[in-house]
Amino acid sequence: MSQDRGLEVAAVSGLFVGLTWLFVGLRVYVKLFLTRNWGADDYLVVVSLILYTAYNACSFSAVKYGTGKHTIDVSPQDLRKAVYFWSMCQLLYIVTLVCTRLSIAVFLLRICVRTVYKIIIYLTLALMILYSLFYFFLVLFQCSPVSYFWNQYEGQKGKCVSSAIVPDSAITHSVVNFAVDWILGLLPIALVWNLQMNTRAKISVAAILSLGLIAGIAALVRIPSIRILGTTPDFLYNITDIAIWSTVEPGLGIVAASAATLRPLFRNFFSLTNPSSYPQTSTHAATLSRAGYVQQSNLHDVSSTALKKTESTSSLADNIELKRKTHVTTTTTSVRSKNLFGVLRSGGKDGGIQVDRTVEITRTRYEDQFHEEPHAPWPRGKERDMV
Repeated sequence: MSQDRGLEVAAVSGLFVGLTWLFVGLRVYVKLFLTRNWGADDYLVVVSLILYTAYNACSFSAVKYGTGKHTIDVSPQDLRKAVYFWSMCQLLYIVTLVCTRLSIAVFLLRICVRTVYKIIIYLTLALMILYSLFYFFLVLFQCSPVSYFWNQYEGQKGKCVSSAIVPDSAITHSVVNFAVDWILGLLPIALVWNLQMNTRAKISVAAILSLGLIAGIAALVRIPSIRILGTTPDFLYNITDIAIWSTVEPGLGIVAASAATLRPLFRNFFSLTNPSSYPQTSTHAATLSRAGYVQQSNLHDVSSTALKKTESTSSLADNIELKRKTHVTTTTTSVRSKNLFGVLRSGGKDGGIQVDRTVEITRTRYEDQFHEEPHAPWPRGKERDMV
């Protein structure tokens, strides 16, 4: 009975396609409707999701035509198609990783203040981009003509580079990916270390921003499987583990990049499920209390004073009509800016992280105005005539 591990590849692809679309969708919702702070890192995540979806479409096609099966069990026509889609997967895998890590790096650059951290990020990006470009063109032009890589099984003539060059370059690519993921994953810990936050908040923020460390582990796990690429005659079956971990690595990166921005969503969710309750009162003192101007213990005194004032006004002359007019002037000043975590109290050069806040200030002014309705002037002239 022939063995077929294609179902494993398809299951992993389906799982991570669903996870990436879910997390990126939540990120888009947060950025467009909650924080209203759409940036370059968000565009890069969306591009990464599109590329990753195309990668998995090619992966499903490769499984359809034979990935996961022994080569002897696949017809030459299907073998050619399977190898073709595998090569497309490798190219999309490289580009997806670049866009995903660019998104994480741009996000970190937006919150960094200290120059040394920015230099580290720029050097990391330069290393990643340069080697990714080299590896991309190596995979694309490893055979001459390019189509010989998948048409060789149908008798096309051509040549390829040494069988050891591509596997060795792939191992180096995985090591570079691991280094980039861990640099970008450990940097947030340094960013929040000196902030004025409690330990629990520091750990939670650092953990969210450091989820990319898991993607780096997936890059290392690929290495043992890559070593056999240049020596195995059973190509489609032996690339199964590489296909699986090549799906997991960018998927985890996209999920991590999106999860780091979802804290406003959870904060909004918990605020809706646990609404604050305020005492219902119509007095001016209660309004001031809710605004934070009057302490709760002084509410009775303020209410009594307002009541005495009302009673004293009722003893005025009958020819004065009292009209109570409450004039409310509300001024709201909003400073809208990036609020990345919601738990950070301060930031600056000491902490290495830049955090702005959204502040809303509301002033309410109540005025009691008493209008006197003037009566007609006393007819003094007529009074003299009558006398």
